[in-house]
This record gives sequence, structure tokens and C-alpha cells, in this order.
Amino acid sequence: MNKKERDTEQVNMRLSLCLWVTLCGICMSVMLWYASGKTVVIADMSQDRTGLSVEGDQSGDGKQQGALTLVRTYDMSGSFCVPIPRGVKPEQVVMENRYMDRELWIHIQSEEVDFYSQNNIYGDVSYILEGHSELLESKLLLKLKMQDVMEYRSTLEGNVLTIACGDPHELYDYLVVLDPMGGGSETGIDGYGITEKELALEVTRQVQRNFSMSNVRLYVTRSEDVDVSSESRANLAEAVRADLYIRIGVMADETNPEAYGIQGTYNWEYFIPEFGNADLADIVTREVTISCSNRAVGLVAADENSILNNIGVPAVELSVGYLSNPQEKALLEQEAYRSKLAAGIINAIKEACEKLAQLDTK
Repeated sequence: MNKKERDTEQVNMRLSLCLWVTLCGICMSVMLWYASGKTVVIADMSQDRTGLSVEGDQSGDGKQQGALTLVRTYDMSGSFCVPIPRGVKPEQVVMENRYMDRELWIHIQSEEVDFYSQNNIYGDVSYILEGHSELLESKLLLKLKMQDVMEYRSTLEGNVLTIACGDPHELYDYLVVLDPMGGGSETGIDGYGITEKELALEVTRQVQRNFSMSNVRLYVTRSEDVDVSSESRANLAEAVRADLYIRIGVMADETNPEAYGIQGTYNWEYFIPEFGNADLADIVTREVTISCSNRAVGLVAADENSILNNIGVPAVELSVGYLSNPQEKALLEQEAYRSKLAAGIINAIKEACEKLAQLDTK
């Protein structure tokens, strides 16, 4: 290769290098621009989950600061915007869907106490009945009272949190209400070293942790040891127009300590063609019995005082065992056994939803 050819090759190499450097610079600029305006999805925290990342009092008993100003704008449909103080990071904003109270709570790690006296919530605010802010240990809590039980999808872009509201039935194929019996002052069956309210809640939590059907939404009437009225439990099933309602409890028979097994209770007066209370009770009792290798006591009709009489959807009360039986009580106290009970409930929900899907296609 002569000198002229070597010079030409070096020039080409320099030109190629410059071209690559320019392209890399352009790509980096585009990436930085995209990142600066990227929408960050905020994880919605449902009432049926625990572990809110906002420190401090989670009960909402903070110092009320004042009413939030809601401004209706007609350039948005089905969503509204909440201004966020500058400097707040996405992980410092937590949404909590408190569907039992028809409320949406927004926790914000910020010390700007007067921020919402100067900034409005705007957009399609027709879903919001009212709202106010509270101060919880120098952190803000926004409480929004909503018209109905809704599902939320939220994004944070810049300093604006955009919240889209949706009907649960538009987002999921089926809605299931789990109702752990007892809670708070209502211990349920007691006197055996463990209470009905504790067992029912633990089994419910196991179902929640292991449930994986993306097209089915689980709602729970309580996620903690709190009082929940029978009216509120029935109202949740009605408010979300639930497809299935499963109440979880235990039994006891002091006259016969050897009695044991799984039992399903249903409202025999409420009849739905092709798939009703008796059908659901049969599926749930059978699947749970198989899952935990226990004995099926059978199906019984609900008495006149049962909450099942106020539920207008396929509903069952599942008794997962007898606390009065020492051997079964010992099983119910084991987490591994409660996991089997939960697995049976999950299998029953899957089978029931498949049955409903078959009926929907007819």
C-alpha cells in the first residue's frame, strides 16, 4: 500500500470515527430526553395488601389541614390529576384503594403543609365526592371520597400524578369477594386457644398471597383484626357486583369432640339457573377437602339469620374444620395446613370461573 492509499484510509477511519461519535451523541441525547419525560408507574396499594412504604401513622388519624379544591376540566375523561410537590420521588408516593370505605388515599412524603391550599386537583373529578388533606408526622395524606368502588391506574410524570379510574368489571372478567368471619370485638368461635377470626384471616391471607389469576380480582372484607359489620360485608359484594362470594370460618361441637371435616353452607332459597349457591358450595367444599386430604361433612342450608340471605350472587360459607376436635385444631394451627386450605379455595375459584365462562359463551 503506497503513501496516498494509507492517507486515504486514515481519513476514512477518522470520518467513520467522527460519524460513530456523532451517532452515539445523538442516541444519548434521545435517551436522556426520553428518560426526563418518561412516565413512571406508581404501584397502587389495595386495602387488601400490607407494607405501605410511607412511614408513620397509617390509620389516617392525622391532623386535618383542609378541604381539597376540585376543578372540573373537560379535556380529560375518566382521569384526574393531582399536583405533587417538587422533589418528591415516585417511591415516595403510595396510593391505597380503600374500597370498603369507597375512598382513595394518597400518601406523599413531603413537608409542604400548605401545598394543597395553593394547588388544585383537576380533570374529570366527577368521580370524587369530596377530599381533604391531613398531616401525618410531617407527611401528607390526601383522602378522596369516591362515588363507587373503583380500580385505579396511576402515572407520575414531572410533578403531576395522573389517576385513571375504571369500573372493576371493565378491567377484570370476574370479581370475587372473600369474607373472613369475625374481626375486632367479634372473635367468633373461641375457647380453644385460637379464635375463628384469627384462622379465617390467616387462610384469607394465604389465598391472597398465592392467587395468580390475572383476569380475576379478589376483594376482601377485612385485611386486619378490625370490626366489620354484616351490612358492610354484604354491601361490598353488591357494590362491586361480585360474581362469587366466599365466607370463611370454622365450626365447633362441644357435644361431640370427635366431629371433624369441611362443610359448606348455602342459601337454598336463592336460585340461579345453571349455576347458583348450591353449585358453588359443592365446588368449594369438594376442592378444599381434596386439597387438604380431609373429610367432607357435606352441604347444609343457611339459617334465617345468615348473612348469605342478604347476598344476591352465588355465595357460600366455608367452614374449614372443627376447633373442638383436638387433632383438627392442631392441623388448623399449622401454616402448611392453612396453605392447603387456601390452595383448595383457589382451585375452587378457578373452577367456578371456568363454569361461569362456559355459561357466558352459550
